[in-house]
Parts: sequence; structure tokens; C-alpha cells
Amino acid sequence: MLKIYVCDDEKEITDLIRTQIRNYFETYPSEYEVETFNSGSSLINRVNKQRADIIFLDIELSDSNGIQIAKLIRRVDKLVKIVFITNYKNYKGAAFTVRAFGYVEKPSTTEQIFKQLSDIQKYMREEQNDISIKFETVDGLINLKVKDILYFESSNRKISIITFTNEYRMVQKISSLAKLLEPYDFKSPHSSFLVNLDYVVGIKNYTVYMVNDIEIPLSQRKVSEFKKAMNHYFMKTIDMCKGVPHD
Repeated sequence: MLKIYVCDDEKEITDLIRTQIRNYFETYPSEYEVETFNSGSSLINRVNKQRADIIFLDIELSDSNGIQIAKLIRRVDKLVKIVFITNYKNYKGAAFTVRAFGYVEKPSTTEQIFKQLSDIQKYMREEQNDISIKFETVDGLINLKVKDILYFESSNRKISIITFTNEYRMVQKISSLAKLLEPYDFKSPHSSFLVNLDYVVGIKNYTVYMVNDIEIPLSQRKVSEFKKAMNHYFMKTIDMCKGVPHD
């Protein structure tokens, strides 16, 4: 789930951006949560307790300077995507120092918000492709890139990790792996399998077809849930490829 914070000392601005964010995710469905703040101090207090994925931040708050607030945020979170809300055209030099992702002008337009969210989701997906996860296998600790994993299979109380080039064995539960890998588009079509949706090419009856002529069983009780996950995944990836129309 994407956690989004919006901070501006004008309530009508935070309300407007919240509505525009809602409209975006109604058009391009994905799980998200928005929280709004009307001061830099309240935002900092929240960030210190719960990180966000995206922050829309007014560059000139009544109680503080948005650039300084962004610097404080960067001390505790190097990955959050910061989008400045500004009346100024010449903010970019200062924004560079805190690695701002972008900016929207006041009052923000739907097109501006849609573009920022679309660009951020594309960027986050590219980041995700390079994410590595450590697994404790029977032969020792290994580090695998998420994009290299095709699927997991449970058999005889052990899990097989199937990649494009290797197979590894580990002691683990599919349910635990499903929770760990849910943010990276892995889904379970069967109690004994967890597949990378990036490499699913189709579903027919009770079979999931993957690249490399791999066939995975799809249990009857999971058909509806798995198809829903696939539809959501395809919508998300198509939107990321084509982008969102904007001026």
C-alpha cells in the first residue's frame, strides 16, 4: 500500500490534492492511504513515527520552510519521493539539495497530480526491479534479485526457489513468503506455489502459464482471487508503460 502525506498550511490546498489523488487511484486502481498536515512540525512528528512513500510538501509553510522540513525528512528517510507544492518557478536549485522528485504549482491541477503520481509509480517499479532479498537456503545464505525469481514451490516440507538459471532449497512456509513478497507482485495460485506475476503469460481453466513453458496449477478456491490479482497487475503495468495523459 502506498502511504501518501500532503502538507500545506492552506486546508483548501490539502483538500484539493487529496481529492486529486483519490481521482487518480479511482482511474488507475492501487491500494493507497492519504494523510494531510497543516504544519511542518506535525508532518515531521508523523514521519518520525511512520514513513511515507510520497510526500507533497508546501515549499513555504507558515511555521517553517519546506526545504528545511525536507532536509529533516531526508535525515531519516532517503527513499521517500518528495513533491514540492509551490508558487515559485525558481525553486529548483534549492529543491535539488534534498533530491525532490518534482513539483506542482498552486493551485495544483488534476493533470499535474496525475503526472507526478504516474511518474513516481514508474520510478518505484524500476527501483523494485533492482531490489534483492536474502534467503537462508540449505546451502547457506544467498542474495537474489526479485526480478530473477520465477516462482516458489513447496514440497516435502521444503521450498524450492526457481530462478531463470538455478534452483535453491530452503525451509520456509509459502504463507510467510507470500507476505514477504506481496509488495513485489508475487501471488499464490495454489497452496504449494507462489509465482512472480511479471512472468505469467496467461490462465486457462486451472492452469497458470508462465514464461519458459512453465505450467503451475491453479486451485479452484483461488481462481477468483488470483484472476483479480492478475487483472489488477496488468492494469497497473499497462498504465505505467503508456503513462497518464497530461499537458
